[in-house]
Amino acid sequence: MKKLFWMCLAVAGSALAQPADTARVQVSGTLVTPPCSPGFATSLDVKLDDVNVRQLLDDSATVTEVPLTFACRPDSRVSLLLSAGLGSVDSQTLRTSREGLGLRLVGVGSKPALTLGETSNWTVGNEPLVLTLRVRPVSLGALPPAGSFTATLLMQILYL
Repeated sequence: MKKLFWMCLAVAGSALAQPADTARVQVSGTLVTPPCSPGFATSLDVKLDDVNVRQLLDDSATVTEVPLTFACRPDSRVSLLLSAGLGSVDSQTLRTSREGLGLRLVGVGSKPALTLGETSNWTVGNEPLVLTLRVRPVSLGALPPAGSFTATLLMQILYL
């Protein structure tokens, strides 16, 4: 019995003394810059011109233009999805904090306006991509009372 005990101890001791199997995994890679970089801050504050009630009546409020510039490698793609932070009336009009007042996305000439809830895509050539966001205050039915207002436009930007 003593002999068996010493044999078991010798086998167990030699098993414990064996080195464990080891594996080495080496990971490498390259950090690259994104295909595009925006030429504007991640948060923009845009001040619109004052609008009077008469301009809302005859739909002549001033259009405010906000340039959005992207510096990209050639053949890059930019996708832009716009959503209204306070909700929207339709695919072109954001709600504002003032009841009865909206902000309409406006196109220029034959170029249509950007659309809320739809992804717009551009392929970039050798020049920077310049998009212009155009908004104009509009009445949403009954004329709103005078006073300040805010609106929030959220932009989801993807670079490929």
